[in-house]
This record gives sequence, structure tokens and C-alpha cells, in this order.
Amino acid sequence: MDIIVLSFYDWLMKFKDVDLSIGDLAKDAESDKNFPRKSKDLDDIIQHLNTMGASSAAIETAEEAFDYYKASHLPPDYSSEQ
Repeated sequence: MDIIVLSFYDWLMKFKDVDLSIGDLAKDAESDKNFPRKSKDLDDIIQHLNTMGASSAAIETAEEAFDYYKASHLPPDYSSEQ
């Protein structure tokens, strides 16, 4: 059985109606046509946010959200090189 691994963006979209900072991040990512939508790698996400001039709070939210994404969604042996 193959495991389907959602990209961070696809996973994040589950939170776009949540009235918390993760919901704000999801809404911003949805409206950002250049957001790395297929990425499963934190470095890609952070690099993009830095390029876009995101606040330190937005970057911290992305890092925390990615930790949750990784813990709740990615298999324990998953590598971003896959």
C-alpha cells in the first residue's frame, strides 16, 4: 500500500478557515501564486517567505505549522529527497 504524502501547502489548506495564526498563514499561502505548493520541505517554505518579506511572526508560525505537519502527516522515515 502506497502512502500518499500531501504537500505542506495542501495540508495547510485544511486550516484556512481557522481563526488562528495558522489560518492566516493558510489564507496568505492560498493568495500567493508563487507559494511553493508542491513542497514538502521546510527550507523551501522559509526561503520563499523570506523572499516575500514575511514577518518574523509569520516565519515562526510556518515553522510551528511545519513541525505539526511533519509529526501528524509525514511518515517517520520520510525524507524531503523522496
